Amino acid sequence: MTVWTAAAALVSCLGGFLFGFDLGVVGGLFIAPSFQTHFGIDPNDKIREADINGNIVAVLQIGCLFGSLAATTTADKLGRKWSIMIAAAVFSVGGILQIIGDGLPMLYAGRLVAGLGVGALSMLVPIYVAEIAHQTQRGILGGLWQFFIAAGLAMSYWTNYAVQRHVDSADNALWRIPLIVQTVPGGIMLIGMLFLFETPRCLCAHGKIEEARQVIARIRSLEVDDIQVGKEIEQIQNGLTTQGQSGWRHVFARQNRKRLLLGCALQMFQQLTGTNVINYYSPIIFRSIGLSSNTAELLATGVYGLVKMTVTLLGFSCLVDRFGRRLLLIGGGVAMGTCMMSVAICVGVRPPTVDGAVSVASYVGIAFMYMYAICFSLSWGPIPWIYCSEIYPMWMRAKSTSVTTAVNWIFNAIVGKFSPLLLASSTLGTYIFFGSWCIVMAIFCLVTLPETKGKTLEEMDMLFSSPSIEGEEEDGKKSYGK
Repeated sequence: MTVWTAAAALVSCLGGFLFGFDLGVVGGLFIAPSFQTHFGIDPNDKIREADINGNIVAVLQIGCLFGSLAATTTADKLGRKWSIMIAAAVFSVGGILQIIGDGLPMLYAGRLVAGLGVGALSMLVPIYVAEIAHQTQRGILGGLWQFFIAAGLAMSYWTNYAVQRHVDSADNALWRIPLIVQTVPGGIMLIGMLFLFETPRCLCAHGKIEEARQVIARIRSLEVDDIQVGKEIEQIQNGLTTQGQSGWRHVFARQNRKRLLLGCALQMFQQLTGTNVINYYSPIIFRSIGLSSNTAELLATGVYGLVKMTVTLLGFSCLVDRFGRRLLLIGGGVAMGTCMMSVAICVGVRPPTVDGAVSVASYVGIAFMYMYAICFSLSWGPIPWIYCSEIYPMWMRAKSTSVTTAVNWIFNAIVGKFSPLLLASSTLGTYIFFGSWCIVMAIFCLVTLPETKGKTLEEMDMLFSSPSIEGEEEDGKKSYGK
């Protein structure tokens, strides 16, 4: 792997860090006394508290939904690089509005604007990384996206923990400091992308063949006139000519329907693993298992974040390109379902807490929650993003990926909105519900999912046996970016 390839992947994947930090930071805010006081949330009114918390989470997801769809236009017309920069700038504006936080309406507005940026990045970055990566490194580089999400989550958890330890509970800095920290990587990403390059496939699609040749030479560490550079350019051009010009009717046409449904199903199932219930409401989750103080809940949450980050690094660097996507998704679904059901049993048999003591059942439940994090990070965390960024042809990759990403955010919003209400009514039922879905998704992958390991992006048509749409060869003579 060349330095330029690694640098491009690392800088662009800061979008995942923003994604993860924004997901995780709200969990600590919800239990911060100054946050509750500032925004008029009564912790004794559990239903209203759950409703407001759900709104704060869901409004981000609504922004993400529209951001992921809107980025389709800029991705094809302006290119991947500039679209990522625009999304980073939009996120930063949303972050500033959240920091100001003059009442719930402004907080909601900030979450909505930040969501537009995060949603766009969640669609754009996996595509950018997939298009610069060699097929033998696509799993590793694609997994960086999930690693940075996990790193953002871990950082948000430990930021909440550190602030809770050192800032007075009545000080608004208790919730503003984490929101300031989340905005910084957006600026770093915006500046860093200035020094990077557009993807070769996007350059070829816009007729910039010589510039694409120079980028390929740089990211493959070859001379511009090397035969391998010429072969890759030829392969990209042949793929563009065969596949034709993009249009929404083609995205939903019969020839792409199987891939689109598979991608949408994977993104839906990722949310139905229950992972974001833990990400958003982790202190509440650990309280339901048996912890009884804010500090202990935040500490357990911080350890959870570190476990996810560490295991994600192991998963995408060693396993995805070795064992493939399909096997890890099947095994991960079964393992996560087992862990969730085990947590449900521990919650069901846990005796009432006396004088802050933590029971044996609580410790076992926490252990299974950490095992769940390990299984998710090796399977359903990184792989849906990798799979959806690699299975679509160049001419409809941005639009198809935006649809699958939008499905992710739709179910993310549903889970984020209704999970606190579900937790307030039945914590035991919450774990059983998501554990059952984990088993269902494992069966789905066993029955329907083809393996994509080792395939070039241009070979996916053969894998899915998808013929060209009639008349597209003529359209292919044109650049779809015009």
